[in-house]
Amino acid sequence: MKDVDRRSLDDDDSSPGSRSLGSSAVSSGVSTPATSSTATATSQKTKIYQEGGDFSASLERLGLSIPSHQQFSVMIHKHEVPRKVFHVSIGFLTLWLYTIGVQFEQVTPVLFTLFIGIGTCDLVRFQYPAFNKLYIKVLGFLMREKEVRQFNGVIWYLLGLVIVTYIFPKDVSLLAVLLLSWADTAASTFGRAYGYLTPKIGSKSLAGSMAAYLVGCISCWVLYSYFIPSFSQHNRPDDIMWHPETSNLSLKALVAFAGLVGAVSEAIDFFDDNLTIPVLSSSFMWLLIKATSN
Repeated sequence: MKDVDRRSLDDDDSSPGSRSLGSSAVSSGVSTPATSSTATATSQKTKIYQEGGDFSASLERLGLSIPSHQQFSVMIHKHEVPRKVFHVSIGFLTLWLYTIGVQFEQVTPVLFTLFIGIGTCDLVRFQYPAFNKLYIKVLGFLMREKEVRQFNGVIWYLLGLVIVTYIFPKDVSLLAVLLLSWADTAASTFGRAYGYLTPKIGSKSLAGSMAAYLVGCISCWVLYSYFIPSFSQHNRPDDIMWHPETSNLSLKALVAFAGLVGAVSEAIDFFDDNLTIPVLSSSFMWLLIKATSN
């Protein structure tokens, strides 16, 4: 998640231009006909699409504001609690599926089906405003305001998971999911809370990157020191890429590198981090383990 300054998303529709417009109308005592108001509203909608401006205010003018963001502004709009809970839960769900022996070839088709389904749903809602309003009314608590008019971040999340589970070995893919689920959430949480106290790294903060590093280390340690050896009966010969017997990299070194990979992947500000984090982290870890193998 990007720990960027989101104050502009919390502003109300009270720009100097709108205040002066309203005050001049009142002072002049001029009443506007209904047809004129309709035409003005239509031109305003067109202008919003063309010129942008304050995003929350723009959505309200278009009738596309997210109700849950207004009702629970601190929990949902500012801290994104439901969205973060969803992200974190994916990591726990992934580990649980691993412990019961579910293989990636069983999961990848499901992820791909969800990717196609949700992507199609987004294309439909962009074309039909009534459906879009219903969509954001039901699922708005998991959305950011920019996703009202853009593709849902879940789409890129699913695409990232499809790519890593299809291409990379099981342990590398599992670690990538944990980095996306836990390290990225930690970066967003601590970046928003304490980012102003630390230097910026592009659009990210050092506080967020440090949190991503620490949680990335913990995730790697938990995966390789407990889950993989404890449930090895579910692993086939080529499922696990890193073995202490066949690698020049110790577990401690692997953990340190995994934390660094998580922090760097999260800090790279390119496209959508729901896609870039799992793909980049998997690629980096695969290259590292491959290069240090006996």
